[in-house]
Amino acid sequence: MKKMKYLMWFLIVPLLAGMILTDCKKSDDDPPPPAAVDFAVLDTLIVEAQVLHDGATEGTAIGDYEAGSKAELQTAIDLATAVRNTAGVTQAQVDAAVISLQAAIDTFESKKITEIAPENLVANWLFNGDATDASGNGHDGTLELGHENWGGGSVISVEDRLGNADYAYMFVDGGNIVVPQDPSLNPPELTIVTWINLYETWAHSYFISNDIWNCWKFQVQDANKPFFTRKILKDDGSGENAWIDKDANTGILENGVWTHIAMTFQSGEMTFYINGAEVMFWDDFPTGTPVDPNPLVDICIGQALPTSVYGMEGYEWQEWLGYLKGSLDDLKMYNIVLTGTQVNQIYTWEKDNVNE
Repeated sequence: MKKMKYLMWFLIVPLLAGMILTDCKKSDDDPPPPAAVDFAVLDTLIVEAQVLHDGATEGTAIGDYEAGSKAELQTAIDLATAVRNTAGVTQAQVDAAVISLQAAIDTFESKKITEIAPENLVANWLFNGDATDASGNGHDGTLELGHENWGGGSVISVEDRLGNADYAYMFVDGGNIVVPQDPSLNPPELTIVTWINLYETWAHSYFISNDIWNCWKFQVQDANKPFFTRKILKDDGSGENAWIDKDANTGILENGVWTHIAMTFQSGEMTFYINGAEVMFWDDFPTGTPVDPNPLVDICIGQALPTSVYGMEGYEWQEWLGYLKGSLDDLKMYNIVLTGTQVNQIYTWEKDNVNE
């Protein structure tokens, strides 16, 4: 009998154990199997970030990214990739990785150099359909008809150097842009850069003027050379003024061709650039302090003077107070002397890219 009891226990114990295990497996308290994780958004973002990283260049030119920014982006890409490759990762973790990587991309893009010396940019007229000052300094222009003696012409939107419609302005028969006078537009040091396309050669092709020769003016003369004039008070103690008149010498513009020009001025020095290359440096004139303009005369783009100023005392209409026979695009003013490298960087960027 004792043997039979042991045999019964021998048979019952495994059976009970099996029942217990079976019961545990079928418990209603067991969690459901994990849901599938969707990696699609993260996978796409990782690829986009890597392409952005690999195609970027660090440096100081327009279009470059600040030093060290690529390493920061690559770290973010690596972290996102690590999350992607972690076994058992949850959807919440994947979603958080997407947010983090997108933030890193946004930060990286904010470190792209989009302008040379932005802290010294006084005005930036892109002429992309209007005369707004894109520098944020508020030097917005107003389009005006030209003087009746020129034919009362207007400013017309035209294609820019890259063929984009309405992204440049052509000045016809005196049509001009007037910018309210402001002391910041007459800094002691000055750089002016722009793209210009002449449709006719004329000795009096003024394209930007601050009270003409009473302050400063930039024009193209009869040999198609950019020509700059600035009035100064000489610092030799004489109390006399001097008018600094210089041209680009060998820098000659070709009609019908978009050309990048630049001029820098500081006391005793003036430099001209054509398509990013220095063509003339002048230092054979007196040093001194720039003279202020007549506060009643606004800045004029495309004509020697605002149309309303012709006829004021001392500003009677004269044939040599002309207007630009051509088009302008991306006209900038700085309150420092840009270096040759900086001028070339602007030209190199802008010849292939649109300024929005």
